[in-house]
Amino acid sequence: MIIGKKLLYVLIFCGMGVNGFLYLSWFLSPPNPDRVGYWFWIYLFVFPYLGFLGIATLVLINLLNIPSSIGITLLLYVGILAILANSFQLGLGSMLGWLPYLGYEFIHLILFALTLLCLIVFVQRRY
Repeated sequence: MIIGKKLLYVLIFCGMGVNGFLYLSWFLSPPNPDRVGYWFWIYLFVFPYLGFLGIATLVLINLLNIPSSIGITLLLYVGILAILANSFQLGLGSMLGWLPYLGYEFIHLILFALTLLCLIVFVQRRY
């Protein structure tokens, strides 16, 4: 099952790479209304993909002999940012008003960097 474990890790890191690429392209693109399209790609394609991989990791813990912390980390990352994105619908919009300019985007980047660092540490610890 070493091939299955490596394939799962490749899929996770490819998803995180696409996510990082979309964040980077959002920050490097000139200010225009079309930049909102990057958020649609992130929230409609990348986050469900990473959430599915987090659930798959938790389901395949015993079969592939992988740590549960990888799946938990992915689900926490996607869950926290999904709650943050829906904060206006949840009645937490006033909390986002406290953030400085581009604070919402930097929360995404900080969580992305922490999640990627944790995933790298968890994968390296197993080898």
